[in-house]
This record gives sequence, structure tokens and C-alpha cells, in this order.
Amino acid sequence: MPVIKHRKFNADRFIDKFAGHEPVLADHMARWPSLVPPAPLTPASFKDYLRAPHENDTAFEDMVDGLYQAYDFCTKQGHELLGEAVDLNQLELPGIHDLPREVLALRLQIIDPETFALACDLLFASQVDKFVTYKGREAREIPDVDAPLATFRTTLGERFKERKGSDRIVVRHFTDGTAHNFIVYHERRVTAELELVTGAAEAVVTTRKFRPVRQDFIAYYTDTGRLEIETPIEKERELMRDTFALSFFGEADFFSGANAAVAIDLSVLKASDFALPTNEGHTALLKELTFKLAQTHGPTFHIRSKDVLTTLDLNQLRPKLATAVEVKSAVISISFGTRKRPKRVTLTKKNSMSFSRATHAAETLAYLRDWLLLVD
Repeated sequence: MPVIKHRKFNADRFIDKFAGHEPVLADHMARWPSLVPPAPLTPASFKDYLRAPHENDTAFEDMVDGLYQAYDFCTKQGHELLGEAVDLNQLELPGIHDLPREVLALRLQIIDPETFALACDLLFASQVDKFVTYKGREAREIPDVDAPLATFRTTLGERFKERKGSDRIVVRHFTDGTAHNFIVYHERRVTAELELVTGAAEAVVTTRKFRPVRQDFIAYYTDTGRLEIETPIEKERELMRDTFALSFFGEADFFSGANAAVAIDLSVLKASDFALPTNEGHTALLKELTFKLAQTHGPTFHIRSKDVLTTLDLNQLRPKLATAVEVKSAVISISFGTRKRPKRVTLTKKNSMSFSRATHAAETLAYLRDWLLLVD
């Protein structure tokens, strides 16, 4: 997962959404008794309050950081994930569909911090798009996640501190069907900036808080024993894999034994009758294919087409593909019958795949298993 780029945001538009919802702003400020809200509290007076000097005021910084966190959900997807977190935690929140996303995010942060934290986890998990997958020695359940999770959190923190020094590690956990999902946040003091327009001038409110500067993603599937990790640094991927295995199963090599990394089998693409069948209303097309032939000089061929399988047939290339010594990569486009852009799935090497998990992640993995490209 890429490094998080914390951005400025134009607080004017954000705060304007609280017109008619001023009590939510008041409740937010009331979380810090030392803060005195302006009277009367309106979007305009609240902006003036933010612009006023608040040097070395920790409570003010915490309050502003809460606004910043709520702003992270001010997108269509963020709004949907807030609703999903509410549903997952079975929280009764009357009028949820009538609130502007800005108001809903801040209100949820106030009345149920745990559900808001779950929404944050879902938001970051939706950004996972490139990960390495490993096969465990066997499929195992995790009957009690709390104790091994505490061990994992402590041990991983110690090992990262040895490697990285100043970064602070926070580990969050949530389940989704048979998947145990873990997000490892690497936190550091960074500057959060809110922009406010004052007449023709611009004011910037800054705070210095511990905020995630990078997050890694781990998913373990109890039904298949498969582990998925997304992190930009290979050695840290191995560190997380082995620490997870030791913490949860007592065996550091649970995911690193023979064939543990052989989770993707691109050789099935060489079959003369290989196809990509889908459910009704869905379509799948092979868009790119790279393979190497056992010829003099070891040529590698890369084919890109709107439909590679049809292109292979039209040019009588399937017999050549069948003799390939290696299929290096493939790109598949899957349409789930919506108006949204098709999902692009990239498969490379023995255990690396890339696709956005924002939507249809489970269905995508199911198709890869049906096509025998994903080995469990």
C-alpha cells in the first residue's frame, strides 16, 4: 500500500455543511471541556474560532484532528463505508440516510468511536490493490483472536522499532466472512492543515498529531489457509508473514515452507480450451499476456488485445502458447454488470496479484479460483 499523503482541505465547504446541524459541532467541541465554543455557534462563528490563535493548545489540536478524520469520508465511497460500518456493528442511527456525509462522519465519531474506527479500517482496506499471497501448511481456524493479536501487535512493534526506529505501530483487526483482516498503521507526527478563506486572503490551521504515514494490509482466510500481505518493502513483508505465523499458529515457517508461495498458477493459460466463464450478467476478458518460448535466444512475447484469447485463435497462436516454458504475466478485465469501470486484475510470477478491493473483491477471488488461476 502506498505512503499516505496527508492533504490540506478547504474547511469552508466542509463546515458549511453543518448549517442546520450546529449541535453536532457543539457535541464535538464538548469532548474537550477546556474548549469554549463561540456563542451563538454557527458555521461562520466556528470558522472564526478556528482562525483565532490557539498556540500549544493540545485540546484544540485534538478537536481539529477530529475534523480532519471526518473529512476523509467526504467522498461517495467514504459515505458508503460509513453506512457499512454502521450495519456491521448493528448500530441504530436514525436518519443516517438524510445526513450530509460530513455531518454523518463527525456524528459517528462522537457517538460511537469504535464504529468510526471500523469505518476508517474499511476505508484503508478498500485502497488495497497489490498484494502477495501465500499458502499456509493447512487451513486453520482462529478461535480466539484477542490473545494472539496482542502478541502479534507487541512483537511486530518491537521488530519494526528495531528496523525503523521512530515509527509507532498500531494494529487494527476486523473480520469479513472467512477473512481476518489486519491493518498495520505506521504513525508519525505530521502536520495536518485546514484551509480557511478570509476575504481575499487564506488562513491555514495546522496541528501536529500522530497520524498514519503508511499502512500495510494482512488478510488470513480460515477456509483456505491463505495469507495475503500488501506492503511496499519485501523484507518487511517477510517479517510480517513470519511474525503473524508465530503469533497465531506458533510456527514461524507456517507460510514459508515448500510451495508456500506458489499460490498463482499461470500455466493453466496454456491449455487449448482455456476460457473465462462467468455468471450471468458478468463478463471477463483476457487483455494482456506475456509468455516465453523454448526457442533459440529465448524470445518473450507480449500480446495486448481487447480479447487476447480470440486474438490467439485468429492467429493460430494457441499451439505456440502451449509450448511456452513460462507464462510470466496476465491481465484480466472483469465486468460485474454495473456501469462502473471493469475491474482490472494483474497476475504475475507465482504469488503476486493486483486489483482494487474497493468492490467485488470476494467475487474476483472466487472467479480466479474457478479458473484455476488461484491455488488454495
